[in-house]
Amino acid sequence: MPKTDDIISEYEAATITMMSPTLLKWLTSHAPKSGVSRKLKIARTEKDRTFYDRKEVAAFDSWLKQPWPRKDGKRPSIPSAIRKEIRVEANGACVICHGHKDTCEAAHIDPVAKTDNNHPENLVWLCSNHHTAYDKGLFGPKVGEADFVASLKEVLRRYKVMQWRMQADLAITALTALENCALLRKQLAAAKTEEQIKAVEVVAQDVLDKLPSLAPISTEDPRYAGYQAVRLKINKLARSRKPIRQRLTSASEVRQEYVAALGMVACPLCNATGKHAGEDCPVCCGDREVEKSDVAKINLDQFRYVTCSICEGDGLHDGEVCPACGGDGEMERRFADRVDPSDYSKVNCPVCDGSRKYLGDDCQACDAEGEMDRRHADQIDVGEYQIVDCPLCEGLGMYENSDCPECRGERTMQRRFADRVDVRDYTNVDCPVCKGKGKLRGDDCPACDGIGQFERRYLDRVDRREYDLVDCPVCKNKTKHGRDECSACNGEGEMERRFADQIDPQEYRRQ
Repeated sequence: MPKTDDIISEYEAATITMMSPTLLKWLTSHAPKSGVSRKLKIARTEKDRTFYDRKEVAAFDSWLKQPWPRKDGKRPSIPSAIRKEIRVEANGACVICHGHKDTCEAAHIDPVAKTDNNHPENLVWLCSNHHTAYDKGLFGPKVGEADFVASLKEVLRRYKVMQWRMQADLAITALTALENCALLRKQLAAAKTEEQIKAVEVVAQDVLDKLPSLAPISTEDPRYAGYQAVRLKINKLARSRKPIRQRLTSASEVRQEYVAALGMVACPLCNATGKHAGEDCPVCCGDREVEKSDVAKINLDQFRYVTCSICEGDGLHDGEVCPACGGDGEMERRFADRVDPSDYSKVNCPVCDGSRKYLGDDCQACDAEGEMDRRHADQIDVGEYQIVDCPLCEGLGMYENSDCPECRGERTMQRRFADRVDVRDYTNVDCPVCKGKGKLRGDDCPACDGIGQFERRYLDRVDRREYDLVDCPVCKNKTKHGRDECSACNGEGEMERRFADQIDPQEYRRQ
């Protein structure tokens, strides 16, 4: 059983993962990665509140950042709940231009082709114009601008943390808000274009406007007196009509006074940098300071690196990269203390009981080896390998007069596969390109072949942006290439994006 101190509220879990309580709750009932049944485990519930085990939250968050599996060679789709998370984070508009709400979509900060990472921290909400520009290297990947987008994302995430902390501790929330002002000041200094400057100033204005509402209101609050020491300056800061840049600088000064008034000191682990081993400091949660009374409780020895007990420092276990330390040969003591060597000992596969065969075929649970690490065996639910009727065809083997696409006419499947089948994927939905009309610009819609609908399972394969009209990349909408009619667009001056993306203007310059 987890220790009492290891049980955290949904808001504490949100500040650790920087994912909203709503998304965390969704992850407890939905497996986000295709073909992988892992979900976030709940420690307990109380009325309408959810509590988690701190270790489980940290482990799940780390796993979610690892490459997502591809299905049929296609890049992993972004779950609707994560897409919504990014949209809410950006207030429904492009984080760069704050417009085009109807054409915005989740864009990857680090290319999905390289990372296969759909963790919310790797996604940002952009309009179709800026998404295309970013992907093509016209915006983000230019020197300095990729860093701008990544750091703007970090500001948005820290802003979310500030809002979640409002649920528990307003005094610390005010401190977080002032810290966010410092981040925004740096972000504004990094902005190089009018568009970038405006993107930062919109977020900054919202943070500054909220500052007065973050005050502790009870005189019994131990931080009440500390807040009163800077209350007037915070109110003045919020009402000021001075340029945003000056107000953010003033906010940094107010923060220093507030830290002193609250009796807080520099975090002894990160030395007030907010970072430890490249991540938010686990002691101060990236806030840089801690309460003076808590310093004596901090055991810095827990963060000292020690030799991995599984690979004994050589980084290998059973001839492969050590799964405990990731091949580093060492780890922080706080993690090393959680490693149970017995978890890495070999035991019989719980599905085939060591026989290597299950239902006449090679056992898929152990890859026909008959054994596995105990840590893997303990995670296997033998019931998932039981044979059940296909949930789509209900054991008939046929679906709409053809072999069932899920069981391929076999009628049954293992429960673990059946649990992944969403029969709603086979219901018809309106085509997002023609909006169910079957026509696009007077012709049959190319996305749905003029039918107006298709099964929901194909929805993720359709990118509406590909069917938008854009200027011809050869003639730039002039309809002429040289003295002749542009052969790329047949003199139309524009074409659908899916065709424009396949054209290399250099080839036409040689003609």
